[in-house]
Amino acid sequence: MSNDKLMGVKDIVLMNVVAILSLRQIPNVAPYGASSILLWIIAAFCFFVPLGMVCGELATGWPKDGGIFVWVAEAFGPRVGWIVAFLFIICCVTFFPVMLSFFFVTIAYIIDPALADNKVFIGIASALMMWVLTWLNIKGMDWTKRINNWGAILGVFVPSIILVLLAVVWLVTGRPMMTDYTFTAANWLPDLAHWDTIVFCSSMMFAFAGLEVSAMIAGHTRNPGKDFPRAILISGIVIVAIYILGTISINVLFPASDANIVAGFMQAMGAAGEELGAPWLLPVVGICMGLGALGQVNSWMVGPIYMLNVAAKDGNILGKKISETNAAGAPAFALIIQAVITTMFCVMNFISPSVEAAYWTLTALTTLTYFVPYMLMFIAYYKLRKDQPDVHRAFMIPGKVLPIILPALGFISVLFAVILIFIPPAELDMGNIFVYESELAGGLIIGALVADILYKRAKKRQAAQPATAAKEE
Repeated sequence: MSNDKLMGVKDIVLMNVVAILSLRQIPNVAPYGASSILLWIIAAFCFFVPLGMVCGELATGWPKDGGIFVWVAEAFGPRVGWIVAFLFIICCVTFFPVMLSFFFVTIAYIIDPALADNKVFIGIASALMMWVLTWLNIKGMDWTKRINNWGAILGVFVPSIILVLLAVVWLVTGRPMMTDYTFTAANWLPDLAHWDTIVFCSSMMFAFAGLEVSAMIAGHTRNPGKDFPRAILISGIVIVAIYILGTISINVLFPASDANIVAGFMQAMGAAGEELGAPWLLPVVGICMGLGALGQVNSWMVGPIYMLNVAAKDGNILGKKISETNAAGAPAFALIIQAVITTMFCVMNFISPSVEAAYWTLTALTTLTYFVPYMLMFIAYYKLRKDQPDVHRAFMIPGKVLPIILPALGFISVLFAVILIFIPPAELDMGNIFVYESELAGGLIIGALVADILYKRAKKRQAAQPATAAKEE
């Protein structure tokens, strides 16, 4: 490969920013006020850096399609690898309703803010939009790719710039900051005495998830040993800076104590637009962020299905029909199954105490099914270092101490985030705590059991095939 085709530090940083940064994470953290700054920094140091370094080494040692499930399968066998891949699919089908709820709450603020709290509207509209996007992907229409491209531009960069500029104009014109940022310990230090006030830390870590995508190309950098760790460090600084700037900007325009974890961004825009005499800002930003949310959902609809098919090849775990494609080259049957499951999760809006409660429950389940595979990945790193030390890795975590400390730090951070997920946020009415915790634990356990049952059935079919063939002969 020629040197001009290899990626440099700047290329990896830009890839990480586009793949990881999500504005919907900022309203989750805005209620923390000034203390969110320290929490963002802790999340980046304890999770982002270890994740980047571990993924970089594993991706260059086992550069195969599939990512985490391949690395876990190498360490613990195909059965555990398959369960990891299946949990990732569950993560996706719970992520879709979260993003669709975010989309319709955003649109509701343009049409009628009262609709933002209407559980029936959000639930039904989210389910219908999922089926529209499914139909478009089944048709294989080229313009759906444009939704992804424009969604990234309009859904992240444009709203971010507008939000920060509004905050600057707000302060420059002499208006008071709506959230107290005075330099006191009460404002700037997180309240660690009450666990139910720091549960959003789990979503802060999830805001950095996805780094394994860029880790796949760690071996394609000009100097993997130097360029990749530099890129991870710079990416962390840039992404944390944008998250912090966005959080502060929302706090400038809207009180942290009143911020809604779903609609906080639009609340800030609405308040700023009204105060500054620019009511047109709300619909403009709403449309931009709506397209961004749809673009994210649309871009993830087909990719995970192909990943699952790769994981299921050994033993034909899911059967032939699930991987069949139509005339347009789309896995139609798998997309329909995915839409059915997503619709079931959209119904959570009906049975939850509020739109916020449903949004947080789905966000927590998404984080849980995403983070358990991460925990296995950090353990797999140690096992592969011990069992397969001779496998060439274009990038390795440098030194003798860091390869021990960083994966341990990452594992402990993820374990802490998983524990926090089971504690209902003090700021939200989550209803019965037993029901909330049962939904999360049940979703994870059922997902793992279904995956294991599918794997065992496939292995039984595989074992029976030689005997059947022998009888026929």
